[in-house]
Amino acid sequence: MTRSSKGGDEGVSEGGGGKRRLGRAEKVDEKLFKEAVRRALSQPRLAFYSPVASCVLNYWKSAVPRFSISEFLAKIVEREISKAWPKLYKRTLRELKKKTGSRRVGGV
Repeated sequence: MTRSSKGGDEGVSEGGGGKRRLGRAEKVDEKLFKEAVRRALSQPRLAFYSPVASCVLNYWKSAVPRFSISEFLAKIVEREISKAWPKLYKRTLRELKKKTGSRRVGGV
């Protein structure tokens, strides 16, 4: 899996036997960042394909009272994003909190 290094932080590539760091981008593209914030506020849901994750998480949803698949996945994804792109992650938290006031915006 390879992620773009846009956003002023390093990307992570997990191909070829482990994680390796990709190059750094010098600066966040302000136009792209504003569009990303707008999209995040209008549609904050993400989706991915994984029958294995679906099976395990649906089992836990059935077996554990009040288990939330969305909450669980959000914590994992946000933690990994904060590690991969720490500067962009912190800036995003600030911007979303400013735009939403007290509504939940995440944070690890």
